[in-house]
Amino acid sequence: MSNAASAIIPLAEPRRELLARLVDGLDAAALNWLSGYAAGLAEQAGTVASVPVTGLAVSRRLTVLYGSQTGNARRMAERLFHDVQATGLAVRLVRADAYPLRELADERLLALVISTHGDGDPPDDARGFVEFLAGTRAPKLPELRYTVLGLGDSSYPKFCSIGRAIDARLAELGAARFVERADADVDFETAAKPWLARALAEAREALKTPLATVTPLRPHVVPATAWSRERPFAAAVLANQRISGRGSAKDIRHIELALEGSGLSYEPGDALGLWPRNPPELVDAVLAILRLDGERVVEHEGARLPLREWMTARRELTRLSRPFVTQHAARAHSTELQHVLAPERSADLAVLLRTQQVIDLLRAYPADWTAEELVAALRPLTPRLYSIASSR
Repeated sequence: MSNAASAIIPLAEPRRELLARLVDGLDAAALNWLSGYAAGLAEQAGTVASVPVTGLAVSRRLTVLYGSQTGNARRMAERLFHDVQATGLAVRLVRADAYPLRELADERLLALVISTHGDGDPPDDARGFVEFLAGTRAPKLPELRYTVLGLGDSSYPKFCSIGRAIDARLAELGAARFVERADADVDFETAAKPWLARALAEAREALKTPLATVTPLRPHVVPATAWSRERPFAAAVLANQRISGRGSAKDIRHIELALEGSGLSYEPGDALGLWPRNPPELVDAVLAILRLDGERVVEHEGARLPLREWMTARRELTRLSRPFVTQHAARAHSTELQHVLAPERSADLAVLLRTQQVIDLLRAYPADWTAEELVAALRPLTPRLYSIASSR
């Protein structure tokens, strides 16, 4: 191993020798596997990767901090990390529960990506950070510049409340925004893309000179055959058995899926995401009440599909969101709905969002929608997440 290469490896000399012995003679396949294994260990430790910054002043580095419940916030943070890294600038990516809280006072450039779930709760991996920031031990931060991307679900009253609270608290501690906060709904790409672009541009301006002595790490490339949220694996259902009692109001199921050939692995407690489809009867009812043609082709955000396909596989019909209720209230000229949307009626709005579906709102408060307006207003259909109880 050359002196130039060893100079940027953050390992003591004995470990460098062990590393050299480990990789000696390995072929490309083995090295690729080892790289992925090490990246997985790094993610579990809380830091996916970072540009080596030994001896570099903290003012010349961006810290990307994330708290994620289902993985979306983590993916957005990783995207910003890789974008900044590709420019040769100093950057590190840290999960919130692995972040050394004592370092906050010394940070100069910070980007936070954090989700809100449940009744305005922080992600499990960010509880400690959120509590510290809100408490009396949080330091004054007059030299910090920061930005926040909040992820949430507008069908809940406390939409993106954690991101908003962190944004306000950092400002209260004296920090200044280098990019305004963005709040992303379940179609988080819509808000995340412009935020990512602005954060990258401002980070480059703030850091300006790329590292001349460091070669950025190559971003992890997901193989073309890998399954993902956007490219799910079609698993056969092996068993679907109801396990709740006959008199129970709940329908609890034991379901077994065939993962043979997928290459997927899991541990008990992981989440399984299923892409649902709306029932044809529900789609027909929505189209009928609005007097819309299901075969009409609608173009939205680069996709051209018949309206019926949008309603079946691309748009949420079984969950209401506050933005849709707001738009429908205006179209229906409904004073009742307008009152429910008032800040002091948040409890009533929560009940409405929890108990009513799109079809209920359309029936109770008639209004006209065009096909294009409806597709744009409805929330995108998102995967349903279920906890995996069994081991392999």
